[in-house]
Amino acid sequence: MRNLKTTLASLMTLALLPTAATAYSVGAPFPGTVTATTYYSSGSFHGAVDLSSPNACGYWGVETAVKASLYWNVTIRTTEKVCYGNGSGNQNEVKHTFANGYTFRQWHFLYVSTTSKDKTCDRCQIGDEGGTGNVTGPHTHMQYDKSGTNSTSWYSGTVKGEYLDRDEVVGTVG
Repeated sequence: MRNLKTTLASLMTLALLPTAATAYSVGAPFPGTVTATTYYSSGSFHGAVDLSSPNACGYWGVETAVKASLYWNVTIRTTEKVCYGNGSGNQNEVKHTFANGYTFRQWHFLYVSTTSKDKTCDRCQIGDEGGTGNVTGPHTHMQYDKSGTNSTSWYSGTVKGEYLDRDEVVGTVG
């Protein structure tokens, strides 16, 4: 009986230990070239990864970038085909908020009635490459932030000008 109590006490102690955070790889949502990372060409802070394909607007199906079955919240602000911007705050967005309080966001995709909706999935299409919001051309913006502050450490190995195949690792979040 004493051994059983000791074993149970040990198991209860293990249950109270914090669990390790899960890290998820982020893959390119379509094949393309990295056009911006921590800073824009102008030198101003960006704090995200922008990816653009040569065939651009409306061509590629944009996938959720995080490689895991997660719940994605889709916000559609523009249903028209916008390739070169329609003003600040008008970007279409898909996001997932992690248990650590960080949110992974993707912006600027075009609305597709059959795919642009809330869902739980692993690397599913959420729209086509577009330029909704405050942009100068079609691309996908990938950002990891908490309380309005962008993290730049998640994509430390990704550089401007680099070509990424669909699903090639951009960084790690979670």
